[in-house]
Amino acid sequence: MTLIILFTAFFVMLIIGVPVAVSLGGSMVLAVLVSGAIPPAIIGQKIYSSLDNFILMAVPFFFLAAALMETGGIVRHLINVANIVVGRFRGGLGMTTILACIFFAAISGSSPATVAAVGGIMIPALVKHGYPLAYGVGAVAAAGGLGILIPPSIPLILYGLVTETSIPRLFLAGLLPGFIYGALLMLAARFMAIRFDVQPVEIASRIEKMRSIRLAVPALLLPIFLMVGIYGFPAFSIGDFRVRGGAIFTPTEAALMLAFAALLIGVFIYRQTTIRNFFETLTAVIPRIGMVFWIVTNAILFGFFLAQQGVPTAFANWLVSMDMQPWMFLLLVNLALLVAGLFMDGVPVILIFMPVLFPAAMALGIDPLHFAVIVIVNIELGLLTPPIGINLFVVSTIARMPLHQVYRAVLPWMCVTATVLVLVTYVPIISTFLPSLLD
Repeated sequence: MTLIILFTAFFVMLIIGVPVAVSLGGSMVLAVLVSGAIPPAIIGQKIYSSLDNFILMAVPFFFLAAALMETGGIVRHLINVANIVVGRFRGGLGMTTILACIFFAAISGSSPATVAAVGGIMIPALVKHGYPLAYGVGAVAAAGGLGILIPPSIPLILYGLVTETSIPRLFLAGLLPGFIYGALLMLAARFMAIRFDVQPVEIASRIEKMRSIRLAVPALLLPIFLMVGIYGFPAFSIGDFRVRGGAIFTPTEAALMLAFAALLIGVFIYRQTTIRNFFETLTAVIPRIGMVFWIVTNAILFGFFLAQQGVPTAFANWLVSMDMQPWMFLLLVNLALLVAGLFMDGVPVILIFMPVLFPAAMALGIDPLHFAVIVIVNIELGLLTPPIGINLFVVSTIARMPLHQVYRAVLPWMCVTATVLVLVTYVPIISTFLPSLLD
């Protein structure tokens, strides 16, 4: 009876247009008050204990770092280098868009931030050089998904928080799938550019190339700084001099260091971050951080109540009793998350579904790192599917294109995302190879 009240209240709230966060928390509170399943005082205690989490503190700093990189000129220099690498090929400007998203994803951790930062520069540039607007819209929206697959990744941090999985290992698990996804997108960018008969852009002179590379060095060092900080140097010795190796700082500390480094680069090297736009950046990013924490709080409450009612354990036991094969379970997970992605953002998808699906996956012997990448690629697909695909709304605002046209523009690029989903689902070594090197 308690679960009937919980799920009925949740779906009724969603249907009448109540925000997802309020639907999660409100249905849980209503179920508690009606059924008396747990003392109401526990709700407040759980809210405090959920937010009093060191890992969760990485989220606001990654958001801040991404915003500071955009206002500090770092994004533009990353795009210049990407254009030097692939701009000379036919379809090179489209490939530059994908490569710029890879660069920015490696230091931002957010898909919408990647779309906004890269799309704001690249979509007008693509149109200026003869690419159809739909091409630029589709490329940016799809490549923006790299922001949550290539480390650092905010959804991977939340997955690690919910499932108690190592964050550094999760970051490594997303690295190779992210590069494969990026490579396939670049192939698609070239193929579609040939289809639209787009000519290569004018190649910059050698002096201009060297100047662009020199200016981009601080921006290019950021992902190296991040990865070295999280994973450290390998142990080595030279005579009596020994380095023990190991991590230098945690992922949470890495987020803070990244934000600080982005601020220093924007102020003292590129000199584009001023006191005024710094406070404007803070004003813009704080509501986004608050929104994420509001969703996290209510979703954790919802998941906690499900756990109290024994739902995850019962679901896992049911799957084991059915003798379901892992490949069939993963197919059902993909279908379930695809439907969920139509109506929810990635954060609530992780926080709602992982307390139920993760124990079932572990009971079937599925590697938690492999399962994490499957979930993240499903979220990427959800970012591109109407009616709640966040990337669609962001790119629609940038390009000033109606949403129904954005849907059509993104459709060919979604085929790449779906291909990657099949690969990571049924070829687990893609996700587990790099983390296995730490063993």
